[in-house]
Amino acid sequence: MRLEAGRYVTLVEVLELSVPYEEFSEAVGLAARRLEAEGVRELVALHFYGSQESTEVGAILTFSDRERMIEHIEMISKWEEFERFFACVRPLDVRVYGRLSEEAEAWIGQFDVLSKKFEHHVAGFVR
Repeated sequence: MRLEAGRYVTLVEVLELSVPYEEFSEAVGLAARRLEAEGVRELVALHFYGSQESTEVGAILTFSDRERMIEHIEMISKWEEFERFFACVRPLDVRVYGRLSEEAEAWIGQFDVLSKKFEHHVAGFVR
């Protein structure tokens, strides 16, 4: 069953590298592969963008159900791949498109990087 477009939540993040780009690239690749294989099914899209010329990288995560985000966070917090990934970056900015669950908003809030929330879906679709 496909959920309506207004239930989706997308996080757009800017992260600062604390390691060389190559080390980050390897760590995020391992984390992404494990997420694809074992992560919550409601994480429907995950993308990282960056280059060797910059100390910042971007991430876009889209969840089809905001209620599953906290389960995702709790799951990955125990994974060695994510300990390695989190050691490579420091969050600088997060924008949220959609409404977060209270638990997910509290978790993101601990980093003091949530710059903007667009909570009310106006129009759109998901195929």
